[in-house]
Amino acid sequence: MLRFWEENQTYRLVKKRTWDEREGAPLFAFLEGPPTANGFMHVGHARGRTLKDVKLRYARMRGFRVWDQAGWDTQGLPVELEVEKRLGFRSKRDIERYGVERFVEECRRLVDYYLDHWVRASKRLGLWLDYDHAYETRHPRYIEAVWRFVKAAAEKGLLYEGRRVVPRCPRCGTALSSHEVAQGYETVDDPSLYFKLPLEGLDNTYLVAWTTTPWTIIANEAAVVHPREWYVFIAVGDEVWIVAEKRLKEFASEAGVGDYRVLDRRLGESLAGMRYRHPLLEEVPYHQRHGPPYHTVLAADWVSMEDGTGVVHAAPAHGPEDFELGQRHGLEAYTPLREDGYFGPEAGVFQGLWFEDANEKVAEVLRGKGLLVHLGTYRHEYPFCWRCGTRLFYYASRQWFIRIGDELRRRLAGEVESTRWAPGWAVKRMRDWVENAKDWCISRERYWGTPLPVWRCTRCGHTVVVGGLDELREKALNPDEVPEDPHRPQIDRVRLRCPRCGGEMRREPFVLDVWMDSGVAHTAALHQYGWLRLWDSLYPYRWITEAADQTRGWFYTLLVTGVVWHGERPYREVLLQGHVLDKDGKKMSKSKGNVVWALEWMQSHGADPMRLLLLSRAPWDSVNFDPDEVERYRSLLNTLWNSVKFADTYMALDRWSPGGPGGAELAAEDKWLLYEMKKAVDRVSEAIESDNMHHAVKAALDFVVEKISHQYIPLIRPRVWEEEMTESKKAAYTTLYTALKNAIKLMAPLTPFIAEYLYQAFVRKYEPGTSQETVHLEPWPTVPEEQLDEKAWKAVNTALAAAEKILAARTEKRIKRRWPLPAAAIVPKNREIPGKLWQQAAEVLARAANIKKTTVTDTPPEWAASGDTATIDLEDATIYAKIQLDEETLLEGLAREIVRRAQVLRKQHNLPVDHVAEKLVIHATGKLKQAAQKHLEYIKREVRVKQVQLADQPPREAKKWKIEGEQLALQLQP
Repeated sequence: MLRFWEENQTYRLVKKRTWDEREGAPLFAFLEGPPTANGFMHVGHARGRTLKDVKLRYARMRGFRVWDQAGWDTQGLPVELEVEKRLGFRSKRDIERYGVERFVEECRRLVDYYLDHWVRASKRLGLWLDYDHAYETRHPRYIEAVWRFVKAAAEKGLLYEGRRVVPRCPRCGTALSSHEVAQGYETVDDPSLYFKLPLEGLDNTYLVAWTTTPWTIIANEAAVVHPREWYVFIAVGDEVWIVAEKRLKEFASEAGVGDYRVLDRRLGESLAGMRYRHPLLEEVPYHQRHGPPYHTVLAADWVSMEDGTGVVHAAPAHGPEDFELGQRHGLEAYTPLREDGYFGPEAGVFQGLWFEDANEKVAEVLRGKGLLVHLGTYRHEYPFCWRCGTRLFYYASRQWFIRIGDELRRRLAGEVESTRWAPGWAVKRMRDWVENAKDWCISRERYWGTPLPVWRCTRCGHTVVVGGLDELREKALNPDEVPEDPHRPQIDRVRLRCPRCGGEMRREPFVLDVWMDSGVAHTAALHQYGWLRLWDSLYPYRWITEAADQTRGWFYTLLVTGVVWHGERPYREVLLQGHVLDKDGKKMSKSKGNVVWALEWMQSHGADPMRLLLLSRAPWDSVNFDPDEVERYRSLLNTLWNSVKFADTYMALDRWSPGGPGGAELAAEDKWLLYEMKKAVDRVSEAIESDNMHHAVKAALDFVVEKISHQYIPLIRPRVWEEEMTESKKAAYTTLYTALKNAIKLMAPLTPFIAEYLYQAFVRKYEPGTSQETVHLEPWPTVPEEQLDEKAWKAVNTALAAAEKILAARTEKRIKRRWPLPAAAIVPKNREIPGKLWQQAAEVLARAANIKKTTVTDTPPEWAASGDTATIDLEDATIYAKIQLDEETLLEGLAREIVRRAQVLRKQHNLPVDHVAEKLVIHATGKLKQAAQKHLEYIKREVRVKQVQLADQPPREAKKWKIEGEQLALQLQP
């Protein structure tokens, strides 16, 4: 099918018909969440891309003009780290030694390599997107659009530079934003360290503080208490300790302080102003230079009474609240910790230690000085780098921010509420996130990314924000220095003239948060190709989908940029995706070796069964990728295949065509199937539109497997096997063809390969002049109201429901399905259903449950009181069935056993279904022999042979069986 699509340029044909030639049709605008070009596609990626494909194929079949531009995330830390790994680099210093220009070129090569893989893998999956016009975040025109957003934010007073405490990855050497940090939390066991701060002027009196990051004590500059909480002075041995009253019991229990006495009780505000001696004063000499307000007790409302002692040690360089408090009280946010995570010379005895390793050394020093109260462990969530996995720390540095103030938060929350989220609970998650959003740190100290478009005067410090390359050329001292591709390091060489003082301006040496790249895709994707004229039609986009954690990633940055830049949300509907786990429910990872690579899997096992498994759970729930379950879905697709093969075999034999003569009245089971088809179409439609693709899979497969294959085809076999082209046979063919054609169309968005194959091999065979070039140009199935007969559906549905109960009763009594039961009776309750339909329903029940005689009566039959009767009470009728075998039905059942074995011989001889064999020789004993003698004509007709011969001895080359204790030998002469 891939070769067929390629040779016939099928996607381009569909694009032309459904976009170019559908002007005026309703628009379905999809915005692609761009995969990052730093690795191969795994089945987790494949799940999201399958969901996209289902929605887009469905929208095309429903008559929409579908905007399906592909997109690639090609910059930022994800790509840089992959290149570093390939080059064997361990830090940013390695990049500087290698050369930024060479490093950036390696990033480009890596992106090219992975984009080739992603396009191939996506096409192998069946995902139809416009790859020829995919947006790439590295493209110069795309980058220009990002610059435009930054300038727009600056013009609205939202862009600012500031020194703030922000999360930092020492391995990547850059600050991170709060939405990046939110994606990297892990549960860890950290130190739970209680230590003493000796108060000056009070002998043997100590504040007891608590921390889970002992290394930050090296940069401690203050102690903080809550002004309106009570603090108690407790006697412990010959010392006095001060802790919050609310925390006393928990602290004493955890620290093992069993013998203490409360001496005094004071409000926290009365402790403010006290001075203490730094616990590492001798070991970290720079603290010896500090006088007031350093090493002083301060008061703040943010001090928690939920854990610790109610006394917080403050390191202004390593905590956002500590920093703000320090700013108000004149404390410098200084730290001897370097940006690379190692302590510098001013750390004293801690110099050269990695920040995490310093924890143990700090505890050791405090213990030696008698200042360690207790060292335990504390299990909590802690942030790690979302890409490289290194533990983050909070660090004061100069960065650039987008201000997220109260007014903007309110607008963001309002836009969240006006969006449809699937599942519904996602709206609260997203609203809670935006209502508590922090200012967005957009600067990164890296190389392969969108350069921050801010130039600063080297003389007066004035800054200018540039909104594009043309503007940059106008302002550049030397326009020839402006590169066509504005990446580092070439862009760093461009100088401007300061409009304020005439000095030289240099670009701020940052790139932008990679999430800003993808976050402006709603506009930049169009700007890249000069398509902004389409913006009014596409924005806000109808539908987007990505992983659930993107509430704090792409969904959030899209929302912020859309509202800041354009005044409204950039999307109307959002679908969250869950994770794909391994077959045991464990997270997939390269280190565990349990990752399933999508392209490799599809090349070995195909795409459609995998797609069904990935679609089989609620999109936002996790799904276990179990190869055995994939095979189960393959077998279900085989059922569709075999159903079409059955239809085609007999339709071809009879030279039937949909437009041929005839138009026989439909039987009740035909009307039942058409009604079931309407229900299936409605269920699949509603499911896809509401993003419950798992319900669509269930409804479509139920129609194919249960309704067509397991119920309808067995019912019509006797009609299909009639020798002449009767009106009944025509009606069966017409109904079956209609159902299969529409089933193929229902399956097309879910399993595009098998749907296309069956459409080409079956539908186009019987409708060569009126069918489309591809199933994906077919309109979505509809069932005319005049074809729907609810009464016929109810009557047949009652019969089929009763048949299921009767078959279960057979199983209990070990009566094989091939052995006919003697009798059943239907006593209707629903008098609105005509008697003729109940008679047809009785015939359906007889065929479905293999019953010799089924009647419709007003009262229960006389034999209903016997102990071998099954009574089935349903909404529209009560059904009675004799669950027993008499001599006649036993022999008939055994005759069917003989026919079944004879069919095996026909298959072994590869005989076509319409071939009439020469002779069947039967040797049987006991009841089997009686059955053969009595039902000779039946056997002859069913096996399709000219002659049936009963032999006294088994033929020499006969196939032998043992059935119900009797011997059977058969020889078929073809």
